[in-house]
Amino acid sequence: MLEEWITYILFLCGLYAVICWILRISYCARALTSNTDLSLYGRGSWALVTGSSDGIGFGFAEYLASQGFNIILIARNQEKLEKSAQSLEEKYPIKTRIFSKDFSLASKSPIDFFQDLREKTNDLDISIIVNNVGFGPVPTYFCSYPENEVYLANSLNIFPVVFITKLFLPRLLERKNRSAFINVSSLGSCFPGPWFSLYSSGKGFIDNFSLIINEEVKYLCRGKPATIDVLVVKPGFVDSPMSRHIKIRPYLISAGECALNCCKALGKVAYMPVSWKQLYMYAARTVLYDFGPSIRTNKTVMGLTSKYPKLSYILKI
Repeated sequence: MLEEWITYILFLCGLYAVICWILRISYCARALTSNTDLSLYGRGSWALVTGSSDGIGFGFAEYLASQGFNIILIARNQEKLEKSAQSLEEKYPIKTRIFSKDFSLASKSPIDFFQDLREKTNDLDISIIVNNVGFGPVPTYFCSYPENEVYLANSLNIFPVVFITKLFLPRLLERKNRSAFINVSSLGSCFPGPWFSLYSSGKGFIDNFSLIINEEVKYLCRGKPATIDVLVVKPGFVDSPMSRHIKIRPYLISAGECALNCCKALGKVAYMPVSWKQLYMYAARTVLYDFGPSIRTNKTVMGLTSKYPKLSYILKI
């Protein structure tokens, strides 16, 4: 009798786990089959994109420009910003503004650093904010990172998304049209494996922060004509400078495809992987990590890069 009860309880636990897994994957699949009308956010308004001189950031800038949004490009390299802005204005009937800002300096005086950006954009109707700037290290042991890189990792992965959200959220709450925050995390936030201590934990913060803000703005927007959508996106391998050391090339997607899929899901879900290819990776992750020994996931993560130098590098954005 006792054995039957144990078997029954284990069966129910297994069934519950499978149902949770199916619901989680179905939620993400819903994101990839959505088709949000971006005109709800006000074509002709402005989209602010950080880390937008190349890679995922420029992919978002270009897609939003193609949909009729003016673009604020923010990155460190002035020359690359100018070229990116010029290419957008030549290709699409939109306006651009560029701001050369080194986000690695943000944590030294964050209030002054980000208030300067807010004041210089006060005359613009900003509708969509893409928090993309981040830190892309080559994996290594945490004890091998120089102290200045630990400092920079937090400056680049945490300070921008927090302070930009803090300073621009009140403006978006006053808009009559819908608004949105798109916060770029990573599938790496789902893999707390060795050698990714700085990157995975920083992206994990973005995940939790975004989901919390998403719930708060639902409450703040009650009874108002417009809402604010908060979406945290979890790219896997995107063809960008950050992916140069990745072995698994078949799983790479373009920055344009990443931006397209994410923008189509605005207002439909709160989090998502960015392509069907990477949904498979996310599904495999839930099986390996949630339903099995974490060592399996750790071994998988360890095989993703071709080499592991003792020191990481700062991705030049």
